[in-house]
Amino acid sequence: MKTFKYMMAGVAMAAMAATGVSLTSCSDLDENPYTFIDPNSYYKTEAEVQTGLTGTYNRFRRLYSGNNALYLAEIEMLTEQGWPTYNKDNMHELSQWVYANSESVGGVMKIWAMAYECINRANVVLGRVDGVSMSDESRKRIKGQALFLRGYTYFHLLRLFGGVPLTTTYTNGVEGLDIPRASVDDTYKRIIDDLKQAEEFLPVRGTGGYEVWRASRGSAQAALGEVYLYKATMNDNNREDLQLAKDYSWQVINSKVYKLMPEFTDNFYWFNANAKNCEESVFELQYSEQAGQSNCMHIRFGLGRTNTAYMGCYQYARFGVSGLLYKEMVEKGDKRANALLSYFEGLCGPDAKSLVSQPCRYNINTLSWEPKAWNDRPAEMRAVFNCKYFDNRTSFSLEAPNANFPILRYSEVLLNYAEAANLLNAGDGLEELNEVRRRAGIGNLPEGTSQADIDNDILDQRRYEFVGEGKVFFDELRKDKLADFATEKCRKTKELGITYMSDEIVFKPKKTYLFKIPKGDLDSNKALKGAQNPDNVSK
Repeated sequence: MKTFKYMMAGVAMAAMAATGVSLTSCSDLDENPYTFIDPNSYYKTEAEVQTGLTGTYNRFRRLYSGNNALYLAEIEMLTEQGWPTYNKDNMHELSQWVYANSESVGGVMKIWAMAYECINRANVVLGRVDGVSMSDESRKRIKGQALFLRGYTYFHLLRLFGGVPLTTTYTNGVEGLDIPRASVDDTYKRIIDDLKQAEEFLPVRGTGGYEVWRASRGSAQAALGEVYLYKATMNDNNREDLQLAKDYSWQVINSKVYKLMPEFTDNFYWFNANAKNCEESVFELQYSEQAGQSNCMHIRFGLGRTNTAYMGCYQYARFGVSGLLYKEMVEKGDKRANALLSYFEGLCGPDAKSLVSQPCRYNINTLSWEPKAWNDRPAEMRAVFNCKYFDNRTSFSLEAPNANFPILRYSEVLLNYAEAANLLNAGDGLEELNEVRRRAGIGNLPEGTSQADIDNDILDQRRYEFVGEGKVFFDELRKDKLADFATEKCRKTKELGITYMSDEIVFKPKKTYLFKIPKGDLDSNKALKGAQNPDNVSK
């Protein structure tokens, strides 16, 4: 795993961006320098505030994409969902949890700085919008979106690091950057307050000329349902929080604005040209076919040595989906397996030097591609790949794949409701769970299924529903199943001799697991002195 030698403090980076200083870092893909206009000389008109809001969406998107796409790979690799497909950056060691107590490893550490850039941009918008002439409706919509993005970003930080420094005013220089760490409870309060205000200010999705891709009232309610469910299950299934998770999820369901797409694959651009911001989408990252706006996840997480015309763009083969998980889904007849790539037309063959463009299929019995597929290092690949990231519609010559990426889908709202309802009263929420199961082609759980069996099944539905969407790590952590699944993955892949998986797990995370605060931030923020998370202890 690459060690990032130079890491700027998140709030310091945000301040430098606000004053127009651009920062770049070494990576596989060049990152365009950016500037952020001085808020004291800009934000004089509604159009200028909208530009600032667009910049906030841009920074939120970078929590997942651009060079930060590796974060998504890393948290998937820490679950049973992900397999490495080559050994650059020692990706296999992530699966083994070698870096469980590192202060300076990879994309997860970069999330801190990216998050505070987004938070600072949201604070600029919120700090300037009241001084600009516009209609009350426009002001509320702008505030609501900025609050949603800030609140959800803090939620991201809380799940990874615990309590974090909280700031609601923008920085415009290098003074006042020493911000103490807040408690977990205070961080939850900030998240919930932001999302509740967003709910109050935002309109229903797609109404009154409000663009369908923007954060909406349903986005805020869905996020509140997710936040309260996480809070409840991390605290012995606290009933008050479970009730709130149920209530907010029900508001989304009862709004009748969203519904499941008929087929699971209808959610994704590879299968459906109209997938973007479809009826199941509650909030998603927007991409387009132009430089700086395209979907880097397609490029990072593909097949490497393939026919670019078939795959829609060049690709690296950095990580894929566990063949064990894919086999599990296929053998259960789960149609969600269809969103994973098990066939391609491209360069494959008996060895990396004898490649021919030909059809290649995945064999679930041998957990291998036939003929053999090779990554760009070259070594044999044994993973399957995730069409949720891919774009086979945009001209490959543009090298700008633009499939959107889901953050909140209606299926998650249904599962959140089902989990909270069942934990409050055994058997409640079964219809919402069964709606997700029926769409997957696996039928209903019967009435009378025990509370524990329903709860276990909900976790399984999350495991199959959200492969590669950055959800399963947090779900398995809060349900205290992460260590069990990760341990079994390492055991089986070692037994099978899967490429790059030669060792058993060396660390088994507890439910209380938190990543270390990046060392650079501890060093540069004096108020964080002594605030590092304690070493995690293996189960």
